[in-house]
Amino acid sequence: MHPRRRTRYGLVIALLGLVASLFVRLPAAEASSTILCKGFTACANAGYSSFGYGPTNYKKMWWRMYAGHNCTNYMAYRMIKAGLPVERPWSGSGDARNWGVVFKSKVNQTPMIGSVAWWSSNHVAYVQRIIDADTIVISEDHYGGDFDWRKITRAGGGWPTGFIHLADEVLTATSPPEVTGTPKVDEPLAVKPGSWNRTGTTYTYQWLAGGAPIAGATGTSYTPTADQVGDTFTVKVTASKAGFRSGAATSPATPATAPGTMVPAASPTLSGVPKVGAVLVAALPAIDPQPGTMKYGWFADGKYISGVTGTSLSLQPAHLGKVIRFVVRSSRAGYDDLLSRSAPTAEVGPEKLAVTREPGLVGNPYVGRPYTVRAGEVTPEAETSYQWLANGVAIPGATAATYTPGLGDPGVRLSLRVAYTRDGYTTIERVLSAPQPIRSLARVYVRSTARKTVTVHVLGDGVPVVKGQVTLIARNGSRRTLTLQDGTATFAMSWLYTGTRTYTVSYLGSPKVAARTRVVTIEVK
Repeated sequence: MHPRRRTRYGLVIALLGLVASLFVRLPAAEASSTILCKGFTACANAGYSSFGYGPTNYKKMWWRMYAGHNCTNYMAYRMIKAGLPVERPWSGSGDARNWGVVFKSKVNQTPMIGSVAWWSSNHVAYVQRIIDADTIVISEDHYGGDFDWRKITRAGGGWPTGFIHLADEVLTATSPPEVTGTPKVDEPLAVKPGSWNRTGTTYTYQWLAGGAPIAGATGTSYTPTADQVGDTFTVKVTASKAGFRSGAATSPATPATAPGTMVPAASPTLSGVPKVGAVLVAALPAIDPQPGTMKYGWFADGKYISGVTGTSLSLQPAHLGKVIRFVVRSSRAGYDDLLSRSAPTAEVGPEKLAVTREPGLVGNPYVGRPYTVRAGEVTPEAETSYQWLANGVAIPGATAATYTPGLGDPGVRLSLRVAYTRDGYTTIERVLSAPQPIRSLARVYVRSTARKTVTVHVLGDGVPVVKGQVTLIARNGSRRTLTLQDGTATFAMSWLYTGTRTYTVSYLGSPKVAARTRVVTIEVK
């Protein structure tokens, strides 16, 4: 043979050897392997799909693998169909034995539907089914062979070296989850998981309010709370099934949550004789759920009687000939207010004593400041006596028209019982309630003790530790509100600049200490 011809012949042989390394054959037959079908047509007739690979697409090159019957070309086709890029996602050898090297971070020993079964002996296949931990079904193609479906069991030595997880099949919802029920405070909602692309799935749930997960709300039902009025609810459903990647879907949002509805057992009732000088007392029925607060109002011939906010009403001469009705407004966080009305009384009848000017408490009670009553008048003339009460209990010796609250009185509900007596006449009594509890006057101190901070300290006579909130407002309108801790609040915001600064400081008040606002100029460190 001519030397040049021998050189060309050797080159051809070498190239054919390189090409042959890129085409792979089925590993040697093992007892652990069972062919389920062979060939595109036979497999299709037996119900085993080639997923569009045959009989034409196998003739094309996918990921630059060699066309025709070839395991890597088939797997490149399946990965592209599963959503991977059309271009091969790595450079270098496309040889099957190299797949597990290239994707080593995605290789483990757990088969999943859609994962790549990989043999380091130079073969790859598509995991179609997982029968159990030791049995899988694959689809594959072979260089020098044909397309087939095959069942493999772990025993016998034919088990893959590993499984490459590039595009495992994901559980997806074919119809979304659904929240059932009308969102309303204290009324439960339920969730339907929706339909999914695989049967036999299990579900976990996470309820969300306004798009934010609700801690601990992981069941199939949820009851909206009072602080969720106006919120919309969704449920994220996560589906799981052995052999598949878990999938998640979120339900459409519900309408905004409505306030709850309180239900009274009955209407309020009134006891007492409707006569001038007499006292009517209201009895309140049970309400479900129990209100947080209740405000009371009395009406004479449909007109509001101002200044009477308790459950009792002392009838005045102005009520003579009128019918009285009691109304209570019940409130609870997260609920619509409830108005309950008593039946009207008979017309108020006359008494021998008539009040011509009602007594009244003047102003609001503060520690250390005299609190007095504006004297009333009755006709005919009668003796007037006073008794001050703290939380409804008589204060010994407090029988003058003026009472000065002491250091032990902050938070006490102060009232005054005024009695008009005259021999031979019916005694008339009035109980006057202070419009608010006894409170101390706030003393507000402001200073800067650390860099770019402002500290506010609030004191009140008779109050060891002042509670409540303080608002700090800069000249440019920037503001921040903090809750007092041991009577102190320290502000440290980006808009606190060093130097001489003027701020408006407002203590917002508490049941025991009155609100107060100061404008201060301090040196901020």
